[in-house]
Amino acid sequence: MKKLWITSFCSVLLTSSLIFASPRTGQRPEGICTSDFNLWGHSSQCSCEEGARYDERAGLCLDGAEAEEITVQGPVSAGMAAIGGETTGFQITSQAGDSYELILKVADQEKLSTLDGMWFEVTGELIIIEGVERKERKAIIGEQLGVLE
Repeated sequence: MKKLWITSFCSVLLTSSLIFASPRTGQRPEGICTSDFNLWGHSSQCSCEEGARYDERAGLCLDGAEAEEITVQGPVSAGMAAIGGETTGFQITSQAGDSYELILKVADQEKLSTLDGMWFEVTGELIIIEGVERKERKAIIGEQLGVLE
């Protein structure tokens, strides 16, 4: 009985810690970046401030917080625009109405630009992107992308 209680308590603790965990925050690199473009359309290497690490998928310097995985299903919008270019150009809206920008490989961007409005399931890391005009925006670094029918 004691073992069952401890297992239940640990399970609740783990679940609630994931709920209260905040996603990693990303900022544009201010240092030197390589002039190449990787599969994600960003430089392969950039220098970041102390305490942050460059993520070549997002092209941002991310803080040291734990990565938070997320899966969202909903329609994808392509060709998004924003003041100051503060958008990835792609967005998914969950059934609950939450919107997330999508950070995708260049090949996936090309495919999605022709499938605007279709329903997808996107799995990846949830991050917060800091900007000037749009202070904080939720984004998913899309690792897995699938069409829903």
